Parts: sequence; C-alpha cells; structure tokens
Amino acid sequence: MKHIILALTALAIAIAANAQDTLRIMTYNLRFGECASMRRISEEIKAQNPDFVALQEVDVNSARTMAKANNYLNFINELAYHTGMFGHFGRTLNFSIPDGYYGVGILSRHPVEAIETIELPNPEGVEPRVLLIGRFLLNGKKPIVFASTHLDVKKAETRTLQAQTIIEKITAQPLAAIVCGDFNAEPGSEAVKVFEQKGRTLCGLAPTYPSDSPRVKLDYIFGFPSADFRLLTTSEGPASPTAASDHLPVISTIVVSEE
Repeated sequence: MKHIILALTALAIAIAANAQDTLRIMTYNLRFGECASMRRISEEIKAQNPDFVALQEVDVNSARTMAKANNYLNFINELAYHTGMFGHFGRTLNFSIPDGYYGVGILSRHPVEAIETIELPNPEGVEPRVLLIGRFLLNGKKPIVFASTHLDVKKAETRTLQAQTIIEKITAQPLAAIVCGDFNAEPGSEAVKVFEQKGRTLCGLAPTYPSDSPRVKLDYIFGFPSADFRLLTTSEGPASPTAASDHLPVISTIVVSEE
C-alpha cells in the first residue's frame, strides 16, 4: 500500500508540473533606436533569455535624424536575427514615406498560430495606437496569448478607453493571456486600475522612466485571468546615462497554469 501511495503522489506531482510553465517575460520601449544599435539591444535581450518580449517604438525601414545608426533598418528582423527568436510587427503608422513604418512588436521563442493588429480608440485623432496580439504554442504544444501595446501619451481618458478595449479583447477569448507594454500611466491611474481589476500584475512598482534617473513607472506586465499566473521574480534594467533607451526594460519570471 505504501508503494502505491508513493507512486500516486509522484504521478500527481508530474501531472501538476505538466500543467504549468515557467516563463521569462520582457517588455522594452526602444526609443526608436535613438540611444543604441539593434545589435546592442539584441545583446541585452539575449542576456535575459526571455520566452517573450513586447517591444514599443519599433521602426521598420525608417530614417530619423536622431537615430542615424539605425536608419533604414527593419528593427524586428534585426532583433529576431540577432536573438534567434521569431519576430512579429504591428504597424501603427507610416513613417519615412514611401516604405517606412512605426509601431510595436513581439519577439517569441515559441511558434505562433495566429496574430493580429487591433486599432485602439483614438477620440482626439492624434497618434494612433494598436494592440499586437498573438496566439502562441508553448514548446509547440500549449496555446497561450501574448500581446504588446503602447497607450496614448497625451490624455488619461484616452488611455483608460484604450485599456478597456484591450480588456474586452483579452477576456473574450478562453486562453491564458499576457499583456505588456508602455502604458504611459503611473501606478494608481485609471488605465492601470482597469488591468488590475481583471488580471494579475506580473511586475514590480519600481520606476522605469527616464532611464538615467528613473522617477515614474510606465511599463507593465499583466496576466489574465489572475488565477492562472504567479509572479516569481521581477526586475528592471539598470539605470544609466548610457542606457540603450530612455525606458528601462522590465523582466519577470512567471508561472502560468491552465486547467
């Protein structure tokens, strides 16, 4: 009988281990490549060994006087190549006509099943914002949703409206989901509360902007539904006057389970 109980206990532990995954998640606003080359940013990402990376301020084939080292580069292709990850881009606007673009991105170690770019509310008619959302297969088997976004910088009301739209999209589907990005909102703001009320915060409260002397937190990682996630560790990139962006990256190790 004792041997049977031990065998059943071992089986239960094995089943529990198979029902959850430990993931490294990263979100990083790149400041459109003004502060560092894509090679340097790639090395920073590789050093964290992430499963998923949400990227903001991503240029594709664009030219900027403040980012000459990265002019005419496809940031997603460059980062995917140097990190060995899959790369996906979500356009928010055309930039550097005729064939330049600007938007958000995702890097993933896991293959994608489907991905789409969803326009977010823009009542003031200013710079458009999007949600890049994909359904990925962890280790080619277990489906999970991962999304990257960059909310409006000008008005709190617009950010709250955009947050509500994202929540509607996330909660309308049955899979565990992770949403990351630059929310342009501090802890306690209405936009952040929208995410906290429906999901679990998977990062700390340490400031992430500006990178040389951080004073405010703008970058977040959230999991939905909250019961499917557990935060193990979280950190921010080191503050420095020579940081690779004006935002610090946020890196979290999480446990995700789906019954």
